Amino acid sequence: MVSGGQALTYAELDERSSRLAGVLRERGVGKGALVVLALERSPELVVAALAVMMAGGAYVGVDVDEPDARLAAVIADSGARLVIAREAGATRFAGADVLPIERAWDGDALSLWEGPEITPGDLGYVVYTSGSTGVPKGVLVPHEGLANLAAWHQRTFEVMPGDRVSQLARPSFDAWALEVWPCLAAGATLCLMEGRLPGSSDALAQWISEQGITVCFLTTVLATELFDQRVGASLRVLLTGGEKLRRRPPADRPYKLFNLYGPTETSVVATYAEVGTYGGAPPIGYPLPGMRAYLLDEERRPVPPGSVGELHIGGTGVALGYLNRPELTAQRFTADPADLTSRMYATGDLARELPEGGLAFVGRADDQVKVRGFRIEPGEVESALRGLPEVREAVVVKSEQADQLVAAVVPADPANRPDPVLVRRDLARRLPDYMVPGTVTVLDALPMTPHGKVDRKALARPQEPAGPEPDGGDLRTDTERALAELWCEVLQISSVDRDDSFFERGGDSLLAIRLASRARQRGLRMVADDLFEYDVLHELAASVSAASPGT
Repeated sequence: MVSGGQALTYAELDERSSRLAGVLRERGVGKGALVVLALERSPELVVAALAVMMAGGAYVGVDVDEPDARLAAVIADSGARLVIAREAGATRFAGADVLPIERAWDGDALSLWEGPEITPGDLGYVVYTSGSTGVPKGVLVPHEGLANLAAWHQRTFEVMPGDRVSQLARPSFDAWALEVWPCLAAGATLCLMEGRLPGSSDALAQWISEQGITVCFLTTVLATELFDQRVGASLRVLLTGGEKLRRRPPADRPYKLFNLYGPTETSVVATYAEVGTYGGAPPIGYPLPGMRAYLLDEERRPVPPGSVGELHIGGTGVALGYLNRPELTAQRFTADPADLTSRMYATGDLARELPEGGLAFVGRADDQVKVRGFRIEPGEVESALRGLPEVREAVVVKSEQADQLVAAVVPADPANRPDPVLVRRDLARRLPDYMVPGTVTVLDALPMTPHGKVDRKALARPQEPAGPEPDGGDLRTDTERALAELWCEVLQISSVDRDDSFFERGGDSLLAIRLASRARQRGLRMVADDLFEYDVLHELAASVSAASPGT
């Protein structure tokens, strides 16, 4: 593994993970025990995950940037025996048994063969996803799902010891497992990016080129941004997934592009397809070896060829179910018609079989959505909004024109309307950033359809951005006016004041990348990191002006 100036050989990885596994066994970690890994993207995180499995346990990856309340909810729900964290951040986990990673190398090495016998059906890791009840739910993924994923990945993409594989995903995202374990199983080099993702798509392309990355996974939003960049000759395989891929890559790309589909409940990837340059929307393709795809109607009967049905996945990669939720497990995981001794998972996604074979994604059968590759139950965000004293009712949907959620709220007291900026700030203390709505609209009543249901489609359609006032409003310089137009375009808002904050008006890290890219197309020299330092429009404009004489 390489990360910044740090490099770790396979021998060093084995030695460190073996020592940590010995410490974990002394702390009572054995077969089936859960250990929360509260570490940022780093070599230590990989060492810790491997050590947990060597000791016989299963790891639970969390994002240390998430609010304390959500981390506490995950730790409590998992019943984890132990939390591995940085010593400096251990105080965040009051009441939990915390092992500082800095003290994790003091024990005697535990040989891989000294650990408990692990069978394919034993638990490998737990990933928490959004829950409609307002509480995240843990998905139980067995070792056989990981083994099948790694074997398919290595065989399909011909990953060898000479390859260099990117590691960009957060540990709370199931794509982390897709990046790490197939790479290590193939003996390739895992290249971890330190800190935040690059501030622009061209900076990401530059990192890929500088690192000599040969195999890379990017969420759909980032991958499509990369289509317009030159990534050098090293990249030969680009994998993408997490959202419906609507755009194909240019004909002169040096790499092969593969569209991956898979809920967390199917060990990251369930189907895949190589994406050509021409044609309609890219398909999601065919099931992985050992896995099966069924298109069923509401009675769980096969739909006619070419018809739309709910996609069910069976076979090796299907998860064991949900942690501590037997009723939901029984509802979503049912008997596989091809093998009544195993399970299939009802994805809630609609798909149809293409005439030439393979599957095309159609949409969701329920309200669940994906934002920036993360699957979200809007009900969880709605529950958080209704938990605010100033909010009586709330509806959350995904925007039709941006990769973000939008919310509409009805005040508890009509005479005391909530401030949308303060509402978003409150949510940011309770939820991960990708679950915080980009905009919050305060309404006297929620819009209804003729059938008396909430008109979610109307809420998802933003008003056509009108841009800043023709006379520039309170904007004072050409740079401020140019940036204001870009903010309106990227944030899907109608106007901007010079004292507005990019993030309080609905921006996030991915929209920052998009804004920076479009700003450079207009001749403004900036990167997304500028927004993290100068998020107020006039301050950003002053910074851009200082770097770009004559704008």
